[in-house]
Amino acid sequence: MNVDPRHLLPGSRPLVVGAARSGVAAAKLLRGRGLDVRLCDRRGADAELSRSLGALGIDCRFGSDAPGELEGRDFVVWSPGISLAHPLAVAARSAGVPVLSELELGYRATLAPLICITGTNGKSTTTDLTGTLARVTGREVEVCGNIGRPICEVAEHVNAGGLLVVEVSSFQLETVDLLTPWVATWLNLTPDHLDRHGSLEAYTALKQRLFARQTPTDFAVWSADDPQVAAHHAGQATALEFSRQRAVSTGACVADGEIVLEWRGVREALMPVSELRLRGAHNLSNVLAALASVLPLDPPRAALRACLREYRGLEHRLERVATVDGVEFVNDSKATNLDSLTVALRSFREPVVLIAGGRDKGQDFTSATELVLGHVRHAVLIGEGADRIAAAWNGLPITRARDLTDAVDRAFQLARSAPDGHGTVLLSPGCASFDMFRDFEDRGQRFKLEVERLRHKEASA
Repeated sequence: MNVDPRHLLPGSRPLVVGAARSGVAAAKLLRGRGLDVRLCDRRGADAELSRSLGALGIDCRFGSDAPGELEGRDFVVWSPGISLAHPLAVAARSAGVPVLSELELGYRATLAPLICITGTNGKSTTTDLTGTLARVTGREVEVCGNIGRPICEVAEHVNAGGLLVVEVSSFQLETVDLLTPWVATWLNLTPDHLDRHGSLEAYTALKQRLFARQTPTDFAVWSADDPQVAAHHAGQATALEFSRQRAVSTGACVADGEIVLEWRGVREALMPVSELRLRGAHNLSNVLAALASVLPLDPPRAALRACLREYRGLEHRLERVATVDGVEFVNDSKATNLDSLTVALRSFREPVVLIAGGRDKGQDFTSATELVLGHVRHAVLIGEGADRIAAAWNGLPITRARDLTDAVDRAFQLARSAPDGHGTVLLSPGCASFDMFRDFEDRGQRFKLEVERLRHKEASA
């Protein structure tokens, strides 16, 4: 019997580096196949996790990620959150030990085809929406990857007739080898993670890896509105496009206020743009990208319309939290880079009170100064990046806050002083969260708790 080389692993004694969600999922998958699995993490032991993994026969090495953990190992599954400049990764590669990402392992473990979504911004919303639209075909669909559920958690539970819809980050693409999506979608490209990748060119090359092994029986979906994506698309897959700005020969676009599908030589108006619940031009692009990504499934059009009319988007992405004494609070904690922040600002007609800041990723905040001056009444800054942002946005009224509680209180008072008393407070940090929070989700949840605290305080006043 011929074995698909996709499903082969490079050894039987893996070392899984990193005990976060993806690492734990990878370790469990490999152990389930009978392999001799070692898991290491430089953080101290989590007693409950140690017990549960130890009960499965996984050798847990907490408090260590030194190169010595490679002893007796014949391949490595690498955490996307750890730089490949780490001594353990350097030692593995120097010794010729294969280093795979959890994404690559999940691809090798599953029978289902993959729809993979990448880009600088909009990945999570587009991935979630693509999964929602794909389900109208009646297939079994799992949404996974960088969006939350690791691919290794679901890879073996979806049959060949199902689909895995996967959010893919540049970090995951650093260590792929055989990965070949059936559909690969590239949303946009702007500078991000340059503190890790070093240059825009290196970051771009990683995105291109998603398409490198596709064949004409696969599909590549490109943004026709992003000149960087248009200039760097590659591979041999059958091309589809999406555009808010012009017609496309195959894919999804907008014409005369209608969402239009172009597929197999047929042009059809799907629905008016005005019927979408999602807010902002960037989300219209996300909708078009998701539609283009599911066209190869030939989904029923009436079902697509019904889904799009009801789809409200994801938590922490321009999420309306509450209105307190006439002030609307919006949670956009997922805006972890400058481009996401500028997209959020363009979604509001009136200037907002902006809560921004966090761990800076080496971005040029001066490039957004003109936009910020036109869309922000006052900025309340938090975190490590506050000084650089304040220096870049010269001329904008700025307040420093000690923490998120202080920021919400100060922003509320500033928004309430708007001429009509009905301002908007937007949390859109433009920075990573790791200086003050576990992740962007923790930051967003904390923001919502602070708004709820404020709401109760005002109600009882």
